[in-house]
Amino acid sequence: MTRHFLALALAGTLALSLLAGCSGGNSEPAPETSTPPATESVTPSLPGSTETPAPGVEETDTPDDTPAPEESDVPDTTTPAQKPSPTPSAQPSQTPAPKPTPAPSAKPTPAPTPTPQSNVVQSVWNEISALDIPSLSDVDADTFSTLYGIDTGDLTRFVCKMPMMNVQATEFFIAEVKEGKMDAVKAGVEARQADLEEQWSQYLPEQLELVQNYKLVTNGNYILFAISDQADKAVELFNRYTK
Repeated sequence: MTRHFLALALAGTLALSLLAGCSGGNSEPAPETSTPPATESVTPSLPGSTETPAPGVEETDTPDDTPAPEESDVPDTTTPAQKPSPTPSAQPSQTPAPKPTPAPSAKPTPAPTPTPQSNVVQSVWNEISALDIPSLSDVDADTFSTLYGIDTGDLTRFVCKMPMMNVQATEFFIAEVKEGKMDAVKAGVEARQADLEEQWSQYLPEQLELVQNYKLVTNGNYILFAISDQADKAVELFNRYTK
């Protein structure tokens, strides 16, 4: 734009010089002293900078040739700021009230089961063995039949105990007798007692006294033969289980 103004100014100056030459007629023209026009250094202005107009040149309002940016028809894809979603208030969970547990009904205590008949013989002996008696040992079936003269086939079960030392006369016989065999078994027990009395009459008088005070008791199909200073207590225990 500045260059354009300079070009117009130079053209005007040349035109004035030509007109002056023509109006002078024949007069000798005065020697021209040509002064070269001052050359202005034109510095291109940067966009956005403010230009200072040359002296004598009026500043005209020149519309800005830079076209205004057109609005783009491209839709705005900028994601709008998301509003924070309101946090739902936590509602207290309703816990159902526990149902009262019904008190367990007291179960009746079962009545004690009666001791089976097959255990009576052993039960009686267990009670007697807890008494204050000497150490005794079992008598096997063959030895028992020899000493008592009783067929073990006539017995459902039996226990026969004799002392481990031959200086004591303590002896027990407890049995469950088969039906119809009680008389034969009692006869065998009485024969055994007679043999013991004869034996101890020649040996130890104090042991003979135990043999003479023996106990022979029957209850139903059960029989007890006891030679001991605990014979009376043994009978009591026998009756507890067999009566």
